[in-house]
Amino acid sequence: MDPFKKQLDDLMGDTSLQESHIKKRVKEDLTLRKTQRSWHVQAVTAAVAAVAVFLFMTAVPFTQNSANEGRGVPYDPLDDLAQIATLQKTKKLSTIHYESFAQLPVLDRLTDLQYVDNEEFTFAGKEGLYHTVIERQENLFDEAVYEAGDAVRTMTNTSSHLPIYENAYYEVIAVPGDRVVLQNGKLTVNGKPVKSELMELYEENGNTIAGGYDQLLNAREYFLVNHFPAENTLQAGAITAVHKIYGQVVGLAEENTTESIYFGLANDYTPEQYFDLYLYDQIFGDGMISERLSAGDISFPYVNRLGELFLEASYRSVTYVSETEVDIRYQYGREGVGEYKFKMYKDPAGFWQWGL
Repeated sequence: MDPFKKQLDDLMGDTSLQESHIKKRVKEDLTLRKTQRSWHVQAVTAAVAAVAVFLFMTAVPFTQNSANEGRGVPYDPLDDLAQIATLQKTKKLSTIHYESFAQLPVLDRLTDLQYVDNEEFTFAGKEGLYHTVIERQENLFDEAVYEAGDAVRTMTNTSSHLPIYENAYYEVIAVPGDRVVLQNGKLTVNGKPVKSELMELYEENGNTIAGGYDQLLNAREYFLVNHFPAENTLQAGAITAVHKIYGQVVGLAEENTTESIYFGLANDYTPEQYFDLYLYDQIFGDGMISERLSAGDISFPYVNRLGELFLEASYRSVTYVSETEVDIRYQYGREGVGEYKFKMYKDPAGFWQWGL
């Protein structure tokens, strides 16, 4: 025992018990303060986290915080494809109202990029047979060439998500750069429901648009739906490459008044016009034009590209090698994209003008 402690004990007696009580009390006070401080820290931390979650949920819509950001149930087009194909085969997919074309101008003469649709029709109270005039587009691989609302013709294409058909008219709904979302028959473009006369017609007719998309259209894609849907039918919402669209409806041609190589109102055509006629006959016709204009069968190379060769007329050039020989070349002006070359010859005897 140290001297100070001994001296204190001599004066006050033994203080060990009092010291023990004091130490115990101090320890209890320190423990209580630590526990109370820890509880407050936990409560504040929990409150901060709760406020953060509340602010996040308020600022960000719940739908963006859902499974839409992850994988979902994929759309299976098989059943819809079969149903739409059946409607088409039984001619119940479209109801073409030719009277709606009556407001289009009747053209006196067609340009080099215009052609007549092979389907003919009449108007009540008017004489003559009419055809829609379809215009192929320039620079279709280098810029957006169609706008929402354009009525177009397409080549048959059943290799895509859902089928489109060449004997149906389609309408452009979305263009390159647009984001198309189609789920359970509900269609939005760039986040907004599509508002147009056609969509109102779909609603009145009881039509459903089939498909499942959440896609940004690339530089060569358009979103199409049937321009003349039959009532209460399932219709395809089809993302279609530009080289599957034959052109835009721009007017009417009347067989007895409109000057066109496709009506045979002239005989002296240029080599390029003959080339167009042969392509047109191979794609839309029955071979009669080729038989009438040439000495024998017209045999095209690149058979699987006949539609595109007709559509890509603005990319071709004509060079006269001689008075009886012409080169036709498709030049796309892009590195790595090959050219297509054709030769045409003039019949020296005059039996036919220009042939392949």
